[in-house]
Amino acid sequence: MARIDSFDGDRFDAYVATPAEGAPAPGIVVIQEIRGVNEDIRGICDRLARQGYLAIAPDMLWRQERNAVFDPDTPAGWDKAMALHEGFDEDKAVRDIASAVDWLRALPGCSGKVGVIGYCLGGKLAFLSAARAGADAAVAYYGIGIEHVLDAIDDGFAPTLLHVAALDRFVPEEAQAALAGQARRTPALTTHIYAGAHHAFARSEGVHFHADASALAQRRTEEFLQRHLRG
Repeated sequence: MARIDSFDGDRFDAYVATPAEGAPAPGIVVIQEIRGVNEDIRGICDRLARQGYLAIAPDMLWRQERNAVFDPDTPAGWDKAMALHEGFDEDKAVRDIASAVDWLRALPGCSGKVGVIGYCLGGKLAFLSAARAGADAAVAYYGIGIEHVLDAIDDGFAPTLLHVAALDRFVPEEAQAALAGQARRTPALTTHIYAGAHHAFARSEGVHFHADASALAQRRTEEFLQRHLRG
């Protein structure tokens, strides 16, 4: 566990997973779902470390409740998720991600290239990080509300990969069409829509886990990271 200085003089925690090899490695900031930096998110960091990346997962809810981990699939957990989401400051969160990117990039074991991967809540934040957090590349899994912030794309927008579930109840067809259309107009943006997949299709223990879509998205993510963080 590491502690990272925030832009406004506080500190927040981050889970850290390091690769076995000693050579400088690209860094990846993994951005949680609303569920917190739970076993699933830590497992993603560990998998990235096995692939040769220096991965961290910062606590994105620390301004409301430090190190919160809970299950929104229960009634009480859903109420907590809604309360946290309502009070979530997106702009400060992106600045916290920028702090995490800078912290990771400054480590002796980092090659200097840093990407961001986000899921659900973190998916939108990953997209915004491509424009505002200094990331070299970003991957967003089933991010909610990205269609509303497409104007964040500018000349400095980092290469970004979007994984969108065709049956995502939080991302309706018109939103999916907007994302696909934007990708056709933006060379730095790639959007893949997964037929038959629901929101959170890549969460292996989730009720909507879709093995084929998850495997395809994982393969595309690995190729994307290899190209933009190691190329």
